[in-house]
Amino acid sequence: MKSALARAVTVFLTAAAVTLTGVGVATAGGPGGSGSSSTTSAAAEVQSLRDQLVSRADQGNVPGTQATLAELDPLLTDLAQGKRYTIQADARDTAATAQQQNTEAREGVDRLATELKARQGLPPVSALLNALLQRVLISLSALVNDLLGGLPVPIG
Repeated sequence: MKSALARAVTVFLTAAAVTLTGVGVATAGGPGGSGSSSTTSAAAEVQSLRDQLVSRADQGNVPGTQATLAELDPLLTDLAQGKRYTIQADARDTAATAQQQNTEAREGVDRLATELKARQGLPPVSALLNALLQRVLISLSALVNDLLGGLPVPIG
């Protein structure tokens, strides 16, 4: 009787240890992120700014687009340098690419803003904004994907 009880306790403790080990691995994070709430928060912020950028560009809102690009800059810098957020090297590289493309897009949008009054007969501003922002939007989507470790990213 004692050996049956001892075996049952041993099986229970082994199952509990295996379960707890699995939970620890699951919370440690996937291949694309550190598993920390700050990484998830950064991904959410990048996704939010990306969606805001798309919305403002679709509306032809040049000042709003400039403001969103300016808001993205320090976040992308923090992600690329890895100082504020602990992220995988691939995500840092993606952030650095997005930062460079964000800078190029800002320059193009700034030029567009200065030329708005002389634009009669040219394509709509929203079309030009979308053309200027395509590369940075793709990079931002890739960055969110890297930060979330390959989880599906809602595109809205």
